Amino acid sequence: MTPEELEATPHYSFVPVGERAIAAIARFGGRSICNSGVVDLGEGALVFDTGMTPGSALDLETLAVRVCGAPPTLAANSHWHMDHVLGNQTFGKLPIWGTRRTREILLERREELSVELTKEKLEADLHDLERRRASAVSSGVQRDLEFWIQIQRAVLSAVDELRLTPPTHTFDTHLALPGARKAVLRSFGAGHTEADALLVLPEEKLVFAGDLVLVGMQPSMGSGDPRHWLTVLDEIERLGPERIVPGHGPVTDAKGISETRAYLTGVLEAAEAPEGRPLPSSIARWEGTLSLDENLKFARRWLSSPEGSGTTA
Repeated sequence: MTPEELEATPHYSFVPVGERAIAAIARFGGRSICNSGVVDLGEGALVFDTGMTPGSALDLETLAVRVCGAPPTLAANSHWHMDHVLGNQTFGKLPIWGTRRTREILLERREELSVELTKEKLEADLHDLERRRASAVSSGVQRDLEFWIQIQRAVLSAVDELRLTPPTHTFDTHLALPGARKAVLRSFGAGHTEADALLVLPEEKLVFAGDLVLVGMQPSMGSGDPRHWLTVLDEIERLGPERIVPGHGPVTDAKGISETRAYLTGVLEAAEAPEGRPLPSSIARWEGTLSLDENLKFARRWLSSPEGSGTTA
């Protein structure tokens, strides 16, 4: 199927990345923020990362029918963040796979997250973001706030439909998926979050990386383990991918791994340096943005914690 045959929707542009393997690249202004994927496994079709709203998830279901000739037979989540799992309810009758820890977090935090998804909370947060954007001086901060405003508007538009749906099936490190494609779900432990999952098609050197790899957007570091994230990136590199579908941004290759690694290393270096020292070149272009400020605050807290300092006291 050629790109011309895959007409974009308000939520996604579709990029073929293999035979009957499609990257759904989130479009700014749509009701999905993260990228997703649809892959024909040979024995059914998989949706990897179900998006942020039921409406955008329906696009993925329709895509599976077009590409694979039948509705999806299973779904999977790369991690627990809302932009990657709120579409799960659309696939609620299917097996939905995630790491064991991803399911645990969504169950442990279900009440807290459900409050975040109420109309009253979303409207209040949206008002606050718009107020902050109006007073922001830095163009970088304005762009970051516009991104978060987009998220709030998208979720708010679907608030009456949303039902938080954790994965129904779990794995720890490795799950061979059914079918001749030999696709596998892999987890190398904590990174972007406490336990991220990848979709790997080894024979095609193709990886759907979730938010472990991003292009053109700063990684959010506040839910995981920054140092082990670097180890995870090494593991992804050892898989030898020639094409990587990142959690956000356009399809990339090993360069996406290198750029994500340089960013994380730069943030850790800056967080360990005295206040006021110039930022490392790998992150200097992000200077002054809201996301970088938040990542530096997190990294300083994390480095001073027993986990980040390598102590157990």
